[in-house]
This record gives sequence, C-alpha cells and structure tokens, in this order.
Amino acid sequence: MTFRFPYASMRDSFDLSAYLVLGPDDTNGRPVTEVVRQALDGGATIVQLRAKHADAGEIIDMARDIADVIAEAGKSDTVPLLIDDRLDAVLAARGLGIKVDGVHVGQTDVPAESCRRLLGPDAIVGLSANTTELFDIIDGLPAGVVDYIGAGAVHPTGTKPEATLIEKADDDAGSIAAIARLCEVSAYPVVVGGGVKLADIAPLARTKAAGWFVVSAIAGADDPRLATERLVEAWRSVRGEGRHGHAPRPQATPRGEDNPAERYVNTLAQLTIWPTGVGEELSEYVAQVIDVIRDSGLDNSTHAMSTDIEGDYDAVLAMVKRAAFVLYDHGYRTQVSLQMDMRPGFDHQMKGKVDLVNEILRQKR
Repeated sequence: MTFRFPYASMRDSFDLSAYLVLGPDDTNGRPVTEVVRQALDGGATIVQLRAKHADAGEIIDMARDIADVIAEAGKSDTVPLLIDDRLDAVLAARGLGIKVDGVHVGQTDVPAESCRRLLGPDAIVGLSANTTELFDIIDGLPAGVVDYIGAGAVHPTGTKPEATLIEKADDDAGSIAAIARLCEVSAYPVVVGGGVKLADIAPLARTKAAGWFVVSAIAGADDPRLATERLVEAWRSVRGEGRHGHAPRPQATPRGEDNPAERYVNTLAQLTIWPTGVGEELSEYVAQVIDVIRDSGLDNSTHAMSTDIEGDYDAVLAMVKRAAFVLYDHGYRTQVSLQMDMRPGFDHQMKGKVDLVNEILRQKR
C-alpha cells in the first residue's frame, strides 16, 4: 500500500531566514517544546530536531510534541519541522501522521539521494557542507535532490564539536569572507550557523546567505523568545521582510530521443479544482489551490473559471496532485476538472496561442 503524507508539502514555500536547531541536550533542562514555543513567538521560521543521544522512539515522540506546538501557534503552514540525520525516524513519524516536513543530513549520514528517493518529491531535504570542494560535490547531485545547504561552523561550538570551521577560517572576518564565497558559488540556498551570535547576523545578512541557524543562541538563552526576536530583527534590519530559501523545483529538459520516458513533454493544461458542500462562495477555497499553482514554478494564468498551466507533463501532473490535496486534506469533497494538450516540438503555447488568435483578428480588421 502506498503511503501519502496527510499534509500539504512545504517544499516550495519554506523560509530559511531564522532557523532553530535544538534537542533535549541544548535547553538547560527546560522542555524542548517550551523553547520551541518561545522561539516561534520570537519569529523562528524553521525548526530542526537534533537529538543525537535519543533512540528512534524518543525522537518520534519529541517530533510529535514539537509538531503540536507549531500547530498550536497557528504556524503549521509556515514553519516546517525537520529531523537531523535520522531518516528512519522521519519515515516512521510521517507514517504515523506526524507533521515532519523533511530531513537534514551531513556528508557522512544517509546519502541525500536516498533521502529523496524514500521521502518522495514533497519532502524537504537539507545537506551540510563547509568547503567549496563539498559544494562542488553537491552541485554534481541530480537536480531536485537537495533543497538547501547548511554551512558552518562559523565559530568553534560546543553543541557540535566535530564540525570544523568553515573553509578553515582563522578568525571572524575570515569566516564571514568564506561564507560569502560559498554563497557565491552555491547553486542552492545556503543557511549559515555554528556558534553564530547576535553580532554575526548583520555581517551574514550582507552576504548572499539565505539565513542563519543557531542552537545555543536561542535554546540556551535565558529568554528564548527575546533572543529570537533580536536575531530576527538584526537580520531584517539588513535584508528586510523578504522570505529566503528553497530552491525552485527543477523542470524537465529535453534529453534526446533515445529514452522517450525522460524527454521533456510540453503540456498545456486547463485546471479547475473546487470543493463541494461548503456553500455558494468558493473564492476562499480556490485561493488555496491557486497559491499552490503559483508556487510551482510552472507558467500559469488564472481566469474566472479555470487556470491555464504549461510545463513538462510529469511536473504538471505532480502539481495537480499537490493542488487537489490542499482541499482534500482539509476534509472537503474535492472536484477536479483537467484538460491537457500534449504537443511534441512546441513550447510557450499558453502565450503563443493567444498571440496567434490576436494576430489573425488584427489582420481581419
């Protein structure tokens, strides 16, 4: 039986700018959930559970509790929960219906390609690196495996003593310069951490980093909410309110005639998705569907009765599934109307067809 994760994917919408990493060893004896609750109040945008000394059952229980706290804060649609390293716990938690949105792994953990294959296309997969050589390796991965890179350590850190300083930098200025270089060469969004403190945030924000991650600066703070607020404010004072993160999902490209299953198949689709039994006014529900379509990266144009979409056949079908389950997962009986035109050798039909009709009409005048 195929398992379907009962929540909308956050892979196309997560924000790396304020990334909290923590586990029971990091909170000075306080419940992990209490620190997460305060960090969410302070503006944390993503949470990673890292419990190196816990077994899978304990990690799953902690993940459930954290997911509940995120839901209670009303942020299940905006703040994803990841688990560090333990792909087994991620799979088990998702199988139990716990909202764990993905996994973060290091270079010596379960390979990122295995994580993507087992978790499927809707999960978030992050990967650690701290040198340009490792970035070169990551850039060699197939498109669509990794969503972001975690780079560090910026400073020596007691929470991850095995991490080497980024690019073997000798001082703070060297670390920031090294980070700037890594962000310049990376094909993926980079979130930076490892001993990061408040004074580092503004210099980091002046690089092309997508955000910062911390452990002790929040989890070990006397007031985690205030600590988070100060870090977030320091970042936004340079970068503003914009969201930072997630690499666009790769679109298929032509690969020749030798393997038709791998060719780009241009598809023009007309899609309408709506719930039944919710009353006469459907705009609120349709807006949820349109949000998924517009986040997909596919060309699209919304009209009064439907939305036109253009892209590779597989990408269009995957997006239709995500959009339909936005309403289905809320318990609504969901209707889907889909027409598709697959036309070999053509592209940009959505605009081109309209332009052709307009040109014919212009010539008749």
